Amino acid sequence: MLLHKLFREVVLFIGPENIVHMVTDNASNYVAACKLLVEEFPSIFWSLCAAHCINLILQDVGKLQLVCSIVDHASSITKYIYNHYYPLYLMRKFTGGKEILRPAPTRFATNFITLQSILVHKDNLRAMVTSREWISSAYAKDSKGKRFVDSVLNSTFWEECASIIRMTEPLVRVLRIVDGDDRPAMGYLYEAIHFAKEEMLRRFQKKRTKVQPFIDIINNRWDGQLYRKLYAAGFWLNPRFQYDVNLMDRYINTISGLLDVVEKYANGNAILLSKLTSEMKLFRNAEHDFGRVSAKNDRTLLPPGILLFSYSK
Repeated sequence: MLLHKLFREVVLFIGPENIVHMVTDNASNYVAACKLLVEEFPSIFWSLCAAHCINLILQDVGKLQLVCSIVDHASSITKYIYNHYYPLYLMRKFTGGKEILRPAPTRFATNFITLQSILVHKDNLRAMVTSREWISSAYAKDSKGKRFVDSVLNSTFWEECASIIRMTEPLVRVLRIVDGDDRPAMGYLYEAIHFAKEEMLRRFQKKRTKVQPFIDIINNRWDGQLYRKLYAAGFWLNPRFQYDVNLMDRYINTISGLLDVVEKYANGNAILLSKLTSEMKLFRNAEHDFGRVSAKNDRTLLPPGILLFSYSK
């Protein structure tokens, strides 16, 4: 396999002891190549691209019949507006010059961000199609224009649009975390994905059957592709979470993931393993430099990697 050969050459050139984590595309050939690679070099961690996985979750959500119908409805509204000069002029007049994002097939999150955008302009769009300018225009008498008005004034569409946004907004928030450049996402993904599911269930606690297909999609992708012990370790080693007793009690199983990571990284080196586990204790109990006032103040301010490096030297 060419990919495996290429990756192996790179690993040998850099040195497997100098490589901690590899992130690749989700394509099956990359998966197969990296599985062979980590068998040969057991100290190397490998995971799929988190941003791509979240995008695939949103793609799966977009295939649900209800979501597909609402996205198509929203798309018909935006396409009509942007394909006709006068409706576009009126839309910009009633929205104060603001645009409505249009669905795009290449970025699955765009559809849900578009629904958010169009919902923000709900009142403006409805005011537009009931305004004197619209009613007196030739577009109001055209059959396509009439269908457009019916779409904008459809109350069921707006209700379902708001419902889908409430369900998918926590997931879009996770995508912003893993796809952003503000901070490394490794220490935040585990908590973010679990919080997203909990938030979706909380928002629809009286309509569990409605939100369950969304939760099932997340679980299938998370369990089958995205979850790695490394994310559990990242959560445990994040000072923002480590010293939150309630949060750590809720996700107490992350310690098992951390130990798996530590043992894999030590790769049979008993001295290194002992050193790592002793430092885990210092960090957990906020002892030595981890207990300094400056370290405590920086728990929520600095990225976890910088803080751990600064106070573990």
